[in-house]
This record gives sequence, structure tokens and C-alpha cells, in this order.
Amino acid sequence: MFKPITTFCAMLVLAAAAFGAAPASAATLFTLDGHGWGHGIGMSQWGAYGYASHGWTHTRILEHYFTATTVGTLPGASTERVLLVSSRPSLHVTLGSSASGVDGGGAEKQLAAGSYRVDTGPVAGNLRLWSVSAGAYVWKAIAAPLRITPGSKPLRLDDTSVNGFGGDHWWGDFQVRRQGGSLSLIDLVGTEKYVQSVVPCEVSASWPEQALQTQAVASRSYAVATRNPSAAYDAVAGTSSQMYCPIEHNATASNAATTATRRQVVMHGGQVATTFFSASSGGRTSSISASWGGTDQPYLVPVNDRYDGAGGLNPNHTWAPKRYTRAGLAAALGLGHPVGSIDLTVDGPSQRVLSVDAHTSAGISTLTAGTVFARLGLRSTYFRILQLSLSAPASVDRGASFTLRGRVRPAANVRLQAKHPGHGWTTSDVKLQLDGSGRFALPRSPSTAVSYRLSRRHAFSPVVHVSVVAQGGLPISAETIPV
Repeated sequence: MFKPITTFCAMLVLAAAAFGAAPASAATLFTLDGHGWGHGIGMSQWGAYGYASHGWTHTRILEHYFTATTVGTLPGASTERVLLVSSRPSLHVTLGSSASGVDGGGAEKQLAAGSYRVDTGPVAGNLRLWSVSAGAYVWKAIAAPLRITPGSKPLRLDDTSVNGFGGDHWWGDFQVRRQGGSLSLIDLVGTEKYVQSVVPCEVSASWPEQALQTQAVASRSYAVATRNPSAAYDAVAGTSSQMYCPIEHNATASNAATTATRRQVVMHGGQVATTFFSASSGGRTSSISASWGGTDQPYLVPVNDRYDGAGGLNPNHTWAPKRYTRAGLAAALGLGHPVGSIDLTVDGPSQRVLSVDAHTSAGISTLTAGTVFARLGLRSTYFRILQLSLSAPASVDRGASFTLRGRVRPAANVRLQAKHPGHGWTTSDVKLQLDGSGRFALPRSPSTAVSYRLSRRHAFSPVVHVSVVAQGGLPISAETIPV
């Protein structure tokens, strides 16, 4: 049975009136973006690529990144002690040719080509050498450490190295050391051979010649400056020192770069400089204090790095943005309450974030940049978090004004955009007037339904929708777009 038309219209009016009284639409989005990969101190590897591509020599590149330094020459050859394997009950090596061994007590022994296992044996402080081909121990009561010097062919490590290589050959001698019931293997390698095996593992051997030479001098300088004669080894084969790889990864171009810069190092104040480097600075290098909280060095000061983008080849020069809701950001940061706003403390010279204050209903949680770096899975501490909030009533009467409210934190040049049904986004010429906390209030009086959002490059606020109803409560269709 049909209801009278008057009753039906009354019901429409009541429904529209109820819709017009709906609560305001309000939401917040945080957009995180950033630059670079790594600590950013000293040389950017991608930046060196960019400068080399623009005709800079390796000397000029190094003197740009390391302030008030010169490139000098070491007086003679030296040896780098590199940890390849740590804390194993036994070690396995293969000799491609006959080799010689000498133990900690000076005892010597000629070793035939073949595969061997070194283990601890029953006597404290001693080692034993098992020959796979003989099926027996060929040397017992070896006083640790044991040093194996190759013959005509380099030594092969059959165990997995600390940086993941196994069954490969390495330049230099192997030294087996014992600590209690565990063994470690240290590669005693000439500095030039060490650099030759670092360069193609730190950067691609296909890079420009001057970029490879820059890496060779930086790697050699870092190795010499960070030697530790009082310790069992000077460097680890992984990224905690420099990536040092087996002979199988040597390449013609990187070998040539090492040879062309033989014994060259970066000098400051008569000493070899500690030439820190990382993959990408993001366009501005950092300092020790900004990235690690340590003591700065005069040659490791922030400098502009205009070619870090390497002509668009560097994938980490600028990151793709990540967006978070209030609850999503709280979860990512390990906080128990939705984030209301974020404050960043930024080091001016380096533009790195030092700390983050997250405001929630439970108070302020102060996080170090390192903590945020780890929890959000960032690539560097050269990042920013922009908060864009927007609120508006769900509906208004036609001809009535309302206040569009929002927040931009930190304060930035943000544009207001509007969208009417069936049309795309248009940018308003209105300049938002932000108060000290980044808030604004903007009067609006649309004649048809409209959606709003805030925009800054790749960052957007949530979209808020405003319906326009007739004074009698009926919705207004969008027939024209106000200019």
C-alpha cells in the first residue's frame, strides 16, 4: 500500500535534516619523506659518481668531501689484518699449491696442496691440522696462532666468511687464532691487495674511472687511519668496517683504479684522515655529532652534495613518501596511543633529525633519531614528517558559511584544493594563515557539494566531504562549479 505523497516528502525532509546535522569530518595524515642512504658523513659514493660524470678528478672529489685536506702518498707498503671468520669450533681451508705454516712458537712445517681442517684438540692453547686427503692429523700440538702462507696459488676459505662468502679465494696469509674452545680466521693481506678487493664490493666496477679512483683512495685512507695494533685484527670483512670480498670479485677496472692511486691517502694535519663514506648523502653530507652523537672532526663537516642524485641513477637520493594515520604512526613508533602531532629537532648544518617528540593523549614521548630510524625502517636520519589535518562539517545549508579548519606541522607552504562531483581537483589561490602551532581557520560558503584536501608536493591531507542542502533539507546537486 502506497503512503500519501505528503507523508513521503516529510520523511525525506526529516532524513535530509538528520544528514545535515551529522558530525564534522576530520582526520590527519602524516607523510614521511627523506633522502640518502647511510650515515652521510664524509664521502657519498653516489655523489662521487655524479662528480666524476661531470669531469671532476678523484683528488678534487676527495678534497670537496673532506674539508681542508690534501691527497698524499704513504711512504711504504703495509699490511691489513681482516677478520674473515669468528667463533667457530673448527676451520676449513684448501691450499691450491704447497704452502708453509708457522705456529706461535716459531715451529715451521711445509704443507702439501689439499684440503685441511683446523681444530682445537685436547690441549689448551694448541691447535691441530687434519689433512682430508691423508685422513689423519698431519700436525699436532700447534701453538696458536697458526699462520699459513700460500705458495704459487692463493688460499681458499671453505667456511662462510662474516660477510657471506664461502668456497672463495683470498689474497694474503691466513692466521688461525684460538680463544678458549673457539677459533677465528684473520686474513693478513697487503694494503694494496686489500683495497683492490674492497673497491668492487663497495661500488660497481662499471662506474666512471675517477669515481673508482676516489673509492680506492677513500678505502685505503680509512684502512690506514683505523688500524688498531693492540687488537687481534684491524678490520672486519663486512660493513662494520668496509666490504672486503674474495679474489673472485676483483675486476679489471677497479684493479686499475687501485694501481693508478697506489699508496695515495687523504691527509689532514700531517695525519691520514678517517675518510668515512656512505652510499648516499641525499644532497647534504652530515657530521659525526649529527649522525652518531660523537666528537666532530674539522675535515668532516657538512657540505652541499649537488651531484648525489647521479643524474637520476641514485635510487636513494630522494625516497618515495610513506603515509601514516595517527594510529598507524603510533604503532610503527611503538607508542600506545594515537599520535596527535610530531615535533622534530633538526641539526641545522647537516639537516639530520636529532630527536622526535611524539604528542599523544598520554603525554610527550621523546625518541632519538636512531630509534625512529630503526622502528620505521629508514635509510638515513635525513627525513621529515609533515602533518596535514583537515576538518569540515559533513553538511551545510545552501548559502550558509562554515569554517574549514586544519593544521600544518611543521609550518610549510601548503595549498588548499577543492573538488566538485564529476570534476578534478583544482588549487585555490587562497593563502593559508597559520598560527604558531600550525593551525588555520578558513571561511567557506559553497553552493554545491564539495570535497577539500591540503596538498604539498606528494603529501596530502585526508579528504573531507561537505554536502550542501536546501534550507528545507533536500540535497543540492552539483550543476555548476563556482569560479
